[in-house]
Amino acid sequence: MHLTAIRLAGFKSFADNTTFPVDAPLTGIIGPNGCGKSNIIDAVRWVLGETAAKQLRGQAMTDVIFAGAANRRGAAQASVALHFDNSDGKAGGAFADYAELVIARKVQSDGQSQYSINGKRVRRRDIVELLQGTGVGARSYAVIEQGMISRIIEAKPEELRVFIEEAAGIALYKTRRKESETRMNEARDHLTRHDDRLHQLGKQRDKLAQEAETAKTWRALQAQAQTASHQLQSWQYHQLHRQHEAAQEQYSRDRAALNDLFAHSGIDEAQIAALEEKLAAAKAAHHAAENAALQSAARLAALRRELESGRQNQQHLAQNARDQQTRLARLSQQHHEDHEQAQQHQAEISRLQAELAERAPALEAARLAAEQARATADQQRHQLDAQREHRHHAENRHYSAAHRLNEARQQQERLEQRRASLQPAADTDDDTLEAETLQTQHDTLAETLIALEDAQQQTAAELATTQARYDQQQAQTRAAHTRHAQQQAALDTLRRLQPAPQNQPPELAAAPQLLDHLHVAPAWQSAIGRYLGERLHAALGTEHWQTALAHGSAQLARGSVPAAWQAHIQSDADLHPWLGHLQPLAAHDADIRHDQLAPGVQYLTLDGSIISQNSIQPATRGDDQLARQNQIHALEAELQKSETTLQNLEEAGEAAAEQLARLRDTHAAQQRQHQQTAQQQRELAHRLALVTQQQTHRAQLRAQQQRALETLAEDLAAARRQQQQAQEETDLAAAALAALPPVTALETAFRAAFQTYQDADHRWQQQQNDYRAAEAALEQHRAHLAAGDKQAQRLAAERLDAEETLAALQEQSEALALELEEKHLSHENLEETHQQHEQTRAQTARAVEEQAHHLHREQETLRERQHQRALAEERLNHHQEHLAHLQQQLQRITAELLADNREPLDMDDANPPDEAALTTQIRGLKQQMEALGAVNLAAIADYDSADAEYRSLDDQCRDLRHTLELLEEAIAKLDNETRSRLQDTLDIVNRHFASLFPLLFRGGEAELAWTEGDILEAGITIAVRPPGKKVKNLSVLSGGEKALTALALVFALFRLNPAPFCLLDEVDAPLDDANVGRLSALLREMAGQTQFIVITHRKRTMQTCDQLIGVTMSEPGVSRLVAVQFGE
Repeated sequence: MHLTAIRLAGFKSFADNTTFPVDAPLTGIIGPNGCGKSNIIDAVRWVLGETAAKQLRGQAMTDVIFAGAANRRGAAQASVALHFDNSDGKAGGAFADYAELVIARKVQSDGQSQYSINGKRVRRRDIVELLQGTGVGARSYAVIEQGMISRIIEAKPEELRVFIEEAAGIALYKTRRKESETRMNEARDHLTRHDDRLHQLGKQRDKLAQEAETAKTWRALQAQAQTASHQLQSWQYHQLHRQHEAAQEQYSRDRAALNDLFAHSGIDEAQIAALEEKLAAAKAAHHAAENAALQSAARLAALRRELESGRQNQQHLAQNARDQQTRLARLSQQHHEDHEQAQQHQAEISRLQAELAERAPALEAARLAAEQARATADQQRHQLDAQREHRHHAENRHYSAAHRLNEARQQQERLEQRRASLQPAADTDDDTLEAETLQTQHDTLAETLIALEDAQQQTAAELATTQARYDQQQAQTRAAHTRHAQQQAALDTLRRLQPAPQNQPPELAAAPQLLDHLHVAPAWQSAIGRYLGERLHAALGTEHWQTALAHGSAQLARGSVPAAWQAHIQSDADLHPWLGHLQPLAAHDADIRHDQLAPGVQYLTLDGSIISQNSIQPATRGDDQLARQNQIHALEAELQKSETTLQNLEEAGEAAAEQLARLRDTHAAQQRQHQQTAQQQRELAHRLALVTQQQTHRAQLRAQQQRALETLAEDLAAARRQQQQAQEETDLAAAALAALPPVTALETAFRAAFQTYQDADHRWQQQQNDYRAAEAALEQHRAHLAAGDKQAQRLAAERLDAEETLAALQEQSEALALELEEKHLSHENLEETHQQHEQTRAQTARAVEEQAHHLHREQETLRERQHQRALAEERLNHHQEHLAHLQQQLQRITAELLADNREPLDMDDANPPDEAALTTQIRGLKQQMEALGAVNLAAIADYDSADAEYRSLDDQCRDLRHTLELLEEAIAKLDNETRSRLQDTLDIVNRHFASLFPLLFRGGEAELAWTEGDILEAGITIAVRPPGKKVKNLSVLSGGEKALTALALVFALFRLNPAPFCLLDEVDAPLDDANVGRLSALLREMAGQTQFIVITHRKRTMQTCDQLIGVTMSEPGVSRLVAVQFGE
């Protein structure tokens, strides 16, 4: 098996259909850097089943599709095909017989991948299984890409183990072991569920067995109780019927007596009604008399209350009159006292007025003297103040002039210094240019951020949708795996249950059997299976026909089905010898009447029996292997559908996983780019703000300096003028201050005048206080006099009011005395009328009493009759209830008899049954039934069903345990074989590695060893010792030494298990010319066993190749081939 061609279409830079012919054992691919040579390595790995886009130097699986170039549109799909020559039959599986194999893979722009072998669509798993053991795979040692040589040396022990496993060809063992473990886990799960169900079913079956036995006992007791109850009910019915007739006669007699009592009661009730009318009239008259008496009594009581109230009012008026007289006397006394006080106040007022008149002239003279002294003091003070003000103004003018002179000098000095320090501001043209550049960059980044956010949102939405689709596909895939495993387990179980043919000749062991080519309707499967029996395993063919007829298990000739059976059987075998003499009879044995069968004809029934009018041949006992075989066929068809569905789901899952990884990488890249762009935008915004702020500050500073320079000259000139003017003012102020007279004499005269003013003012204040005190006393007496006048007026008004009130009280007292006299007369008349009404009331009361006595006697008579009638009604009701009770018992017994479809038995009074014995018997039977408790009458049928299910489930458990034992033995055997194969492989690879290493290094040693632990899980370590060196760690090796070591290991693997081809991508890059020569010689040596395709830039490697293929990019972005033959 070797590679003949590689065909690419739309894959990466190979936009056109491109075919690489691989005709020579050693082929070289050459071309400049970036022309697409390494894309060939990616194409081979991709078609062999690589699913990780990163391993193909991409972000998503759709990145392998040609994306387009300057003058080319992108492709809609990418496809790669490997053409193999399999004339040696090294490829395994279903394609071992094909002389040529074409393994292809195609991907659409939506990410869906399709695999095919010779144009037939397959799963990725099928391609992996096809190449198992050949050393060829997506990540095997047969494809060495750039940088992989150094990674082999730096790989972890468990990663190196993969190469040994590939060389040992144990992938098939691992696959079988995994499948066996999966089946074993599934079988254990099934066994656990079956054991749980069996345990539950066993307890349920035991319980149902007890309940079924109880149900049988209960039914027997029920039958006995029903028989005894029938006899008892019949006798009770007979007795009740006689009692009902006697009670009916007694009820008629009581009804007639009751009617007589009702007639006499009517007469008594009429007499009572007449007496009640008379009594009512008497009560009405008594009531009227009683009302009149009550009304007169009420009027009499009201009049008495009015008399009492009048007397109380008269006493109250007399008391009020006495109070008013007392008040008049008190007011007269108080008026006399107030008049005396008013006279005293008037005398004091006159005295004080005379005293004030005497003091007024002296007070005026004191006031005039004080004012004159004050005027003199004010004049002296004004002169002193004016003199002080003149001196103060002169001093202030001198001080201000001197201060202004000093400030003018200082201002001039400051202005000179400032003019010397001011310089022109720097130019801001550079700042303006930088600000404009930063603003443009900031706006560009803002637009980029918006575009990135939109793309990020779109990618996030697509990622969420893809994640949901991927999760759904994974769930569907797991469900499909579960269904597939369940179907496979059920199929294996059915196949194990299917019996093998007995006494089968060896030459017929591989021939197809009748069981596999016989399709029978479900209704006839059991009958045909029992009838044919071992003949179902007869081999189809044209030979040994007589053996088939004699033994029932030989070959059958191909032919047709008898006409009578064609509606029920489909088969390509000739069944006339066995079924031609039989007719189908769609009935069971128990339903067939032999006299209705045609004479001389044999029938096959649904039970598998052969019958005629005169005979019956019972069916042979056997299992339903024909029905089981049909189940096997159905399960095989379902399994095929499940495998197809599972393949589609796995491919869809791989595509979804690739797309999901691509979207995740894209989303992460977008996030990183967004963060970087946002950070750049923030930095630019900060820089722009700083530049703008600096530019503004510098512009303001320059304007301020310019304005300061403009005004500085004016300020200096003004300062010089102010200094000269201040000097002149200072000189004038000093001269004016020196010319002013002293203020000592004016101060002495002012103090003397001010003292004179203070003495005069004190005397005037003292006299003024005395005058004011006299005026205050005068005003106080005047106020007391005015208050006395008001008090007198008030007392006069109160006295007049008291006199008027006393006169009104006397008039009211006289009117009240007249009214009381009239009411005394009315009271005497009303007393007489009330006595008359009381007499009338007593008379009507005696009449009511007499009528009530007559009515009572008649009512006593009526009550006696009513009591007799009630007794009669009670007796009648009792008889009626007795009749109803008897009627209900009759109806109950009749209903019970009818419910059991029984009629009352004829009973003879002369020979009555023992009712007590029957009752005791029934009670005892019911007690026995009740003692059984709750009875499940359906337990008998439920027990039969549970027992059948228990037996079937127990058989399945035994089969599952046997299956587990077989699987455990198979796994143990696989583990032993794997350990042995791995150890043998490592030993052989070690020998080749130890021989190739010194060949490439011109000496030295190399060794592979297992890490600690079980070989099934241990890793591989490499120990090398180049000539003249002691190496403790492979990391200290140079790049060339690492490459030679890795090549020695790869070639050692090839010597053990030569792959059909090997792709090497620039493995000679880190080697010098001498090592390249040794590598080329080794390639030439091994090219006899393995095809080598080498991508190289080294001339010595090119010289070693049998064929050179050039790759170039004459059109930008599009790769094409340039074939080079050495013979040209």
